[in-house]
Amino acid sequence: MKSKKSATYMCRASAMLLVILISFSGCSEKSKNIQVKTTSEIKKDIVITDMAGRKINIPKEVNKISCIHPIPSHMVWRLAPKKMVSIDNQFKDRLLFMPEQEVKRLKGLPITGTFNTGDMETEQMLMIKPDIIISLKKDVNLDKEQTNYSAPVVAASKNSLTDYEESWRLIGKLVGNEKEGNELADYWHSTMAKVTDITSKIPEKDKLKVYYAQPQINTTVGSKTIMASIIRMAGGINLYDTISTSKADEENESVTPSMEEVLTWNPDVIIAKTAKARYEILSSSEWKNIDAVKNKRVYATLKYEMLDRIQSLMGLEWTANVLYPKKINLDINKEVKTFYSKVYLSKSIIDTQIHEEMK
Repeated sequence: MKSKKSATYMCRASAMLLVILISFSGCSEKSKNIQVKTTSEIKKDIVITDMAGRKINIPKEVNKISCIHPIPSHMVWRLAPKKMVSIDNQFKDRLLFMPEQEVKRLKGLPITGTFNTGDMETEQMLMIKPDIIISLKKDVNLDKEQTNYSAPVVAASKNSLTDYEESWRLIGKLVGNEKEGNELADYWHSTMAKVTDITSKIPEKDKLKVYYAQPQINTTVGSKTIMASIIRMAGGINLYDTISTSKADEENESVTPSMEEVLTWNPDVIIAKTAKARYEILSSSEWKNIDAVKNKRVYATLKYEMLDRIQSLMGLEWTANVLYPKKINLDINKEVKTFYSKVYLSKSIIDTQIHEEMK
């Protein structure tokens, strides 16, 4: 009798053990991409708050960094180039004014995805094993990426020039180069102040209405985008500062208003992202009765002074000059040289290139 009970007990114990093993196997499969840290490792971490407001543990010593957007890619390159172990797909086409050898090195790094398509190379990221990964606040996949990747995913931001300033400080801290990170942030701050000290005094009733046209001219930008922030800092009013959008479209850089909305709003100035878009607006019968077209106040942004990308700080000065030439008369040529010497470490920007663009 005792033997029979013992056999029953052993059978139940074996079944329970089997269930536990199966459960463990399932958990292991789900978490195979996550590296569990020991207590001693966690103590070596520091806690930072990223620009999405998330508290994140990062290693005290960071030596390998992957970026999944071209803006943090550039900032990491500028502050700690040797710590970059991969680049965003768009960054490889933005290596303007970098030494030839450095361009070759950067293009040889693994590409870990394209931000605007959400196409992240998870397997490659796991092979690289970065200490941290830097993305953007507007990355809708932040939580998913944190689950898929073993390294902490930190959010910087490019939604405004002020966010750029804060991102320089954050990334300087992350890469262990706070001195230069803060110096570049201070440069951003003083350059913005140079413009806003003047434009902030423009009465609301005198501010110009500015429509920013993407390459598809019926597409513009939401109110919480870098382009909209530049227009406001330069003393203008962006379309979606006056027309409400859905919350999802506030950070959207491709919002399509109706033609009726644009005609009713009747912008004083149109800034087109490309020369082709400018030509299309000027030659379109739909746009001919808009004040900006009638008064020949349609402009195309320049290569070195875009309202997006790392050059957006120069885009602010250029936009302010375009909107209010009698109030603001900055030497853009001089400002651009200073900018590239600081942000690209380029000691000699080719004067002829800038001169040709400024014509």
